[in-house]
Amino acid sequence: MRLATRKSANPLDATMTPTQVVRRKFKSGLPRTIQNRVLSKMEAMARTMELFDKLRDDMAAAGLKKSDVEAGLVYSQPETKGRERMLADTVDLPKPEDIGTFVEKVMDLHKPMFLGVIFIQHDPKAEKEEYQDVAFVWPFMGGPEAEGRLLAARSEQLAKRAIKKAGN
Repeated sequence: MRLATRKSANPLDATMTPTQVVRRKFKSGLPRTIQNRVLSKMEAMARTMELFDKLRDDMAAAGLKKSDVEAGLVYSQPETKGRERMLADTVDLPKPEDIGTFVEKVMDLHKPMFLGVIFIQHDPKAEKEEYQDVAFVWPFMGGPEAEGRLLAARSEQLAKRAIKKAGN
């Protein structure tokens, strides 16, 4: 005998914009544990593209624009001469039809340590303008150093967006 399962709505959803609901559901569906190992270039690209594609599909399923989401692969190069002191850098994902440029950039990196993925989600229905662009990260590695570098990359991406907006 099977019990009928009910699908219940989260009561918070009523107080959130559709974009916020998508972000909450996406983040809650991510694995809880981090493997905490150095990823190869191919693994890092595959995970990044898989997560980005899922978030874009979730946006479309909610009736939102896929183009309101951007992502980037965050890395550092602690073993590369001249780059060892740099906290983190990001290779932004282009539109799906231009993915070749992303692959070329990642494959050209010298001894990268991939830290995670940064997502930037635009919410046109946010109450305040400063809440319209939200950045969040999904780490590949744990630990204070990796997490600090990943958060620095997130802050840098938000600062770039603010400068870009101010210039318009």
